[in-house]
Order: sequence, then structure tokens, then C-alpha cells
Amino acid sequence: MVLLLDLDKTLVNVEDYVDYCSAYRELESRGYVTGGASVPETYWGRCTLRVMAVLVALAGTDRWADASRIIEKYEVEGAKRSTPMPGLREFVRGTSGYRKAIVTLLGGEGTRIVLERHGIPVDVVVARRPDLRPKPHGDQVVKALELLGARPDEAVMVGDSEWDEEAALNAGVGRFIGVTNGRETHRFRTPYVVPRLDEVLRYI
Repeated sequence: MVLLLDLDKTLVNVEDYVDYCSAYRELESRGYVTGGASVPETYWGRCTLRVMAVLVALAGTDRWADASRIIEKYEVEGAKRSTPMPGLREFVRGTSGYRKAIVTLLGGEGTRIVLERHGIPVDVVVARRPDLRPKPHGDQVVKALELLGARPDEAVMVGDSEWDEEAALNAGVGRFIGVTNGRETHRFRTPYVVPRLDEVLRYI
């Protein structure tokens, strides 16, 4: 079995330290805000959701890479101040025997900073990149499985948002564990739902 792990708000809190509202305003000023993409509802902040929806809407276009660079400026600053989610150390210890991949909507540099800052060991990292449609599409998950040399039925994906679950389903990964981070309402379809990261260990 292999583990596919979302990063932000699953392992580490980056979002709360990123000024996604300023990122959105910059995207808007440069004409990158287009018609709304069809994306799952989730609990992220309004600006975070808007920014990520822009990336989904621009996927596959020649404008995507520049929009991603604009956003990553803000993410890098947030990554430097990011904090571990409750239960991170217990989760890392409890999954030390598994091959793991990070599958994240964060850009590559922000992801690298977060993993180094918090000492999170993984085998594969699939951050957002121009040749892969971002979550909730399944492209990033499929790439992670390819790099791990694993089939979808050999994987468990862990994430905090409905976007993560949708990406897992779109990639054919049937087992998803949703981490609510204590929120009382969610739209997860999986029966495997836990309030904090270390409780994921019960289901793997």
C-alpha cells in the first residue's frame, strides 16, 4: 500500500499564512480572472477558493504558468511561517514504513520550503505544474501513482478537502480518508472521516 497525501491543512497549515486575497487582486489586475470553473465546494477561505478556481479555469492554457508564478510569490512567504497540523508528528512516526507521495495544489517552491521546514519525509512530490491539470482533476494523483510505481487500488489518499476526494475518485483511487480538522459539517462521501491527522492511523 502507498499513501497519497495532500499537504496544506492536511499535514501543515500554510493557507492561514498566505495572503491569497492580495494574490487574487493581482491576478484580477492582470486579467487572469476568467469565468468560474466547476469545482467542489469546500471550507477554504473565500480568496483561497477563488485563486485555486482561477488555476483550474486556466489549466491547459498558455496563461496558466504566469498565473501560477504570481500566486507562488505569496505562497512562498506563507510557507516560511507555516505551522504543523495537530497530530503531524504522530502521523509521520506511524506511517514511517509506507511509501508516500505529496499531491498538492501548492507550487513547487512553497512545497519544498514546507517539507524542509517541518522535516516531513516523502518519496515523491507532485506539486502543481503546467503539464498536469490541478486538483480536483485526477492528473496529479495519477502522476504520483506513476512515480511510486503503484496502481490506484494499492493506494490510500488522505486530504482535508472535497477537492482532494474528487481528485482521488477521478484517478480511480477508491479509498480516501477525509480529515475535517474539527469542523462539524463537510461534504465528504467517504465513510472514512476523522477529526485530526493522527486519527488517520486507524484506517491504514
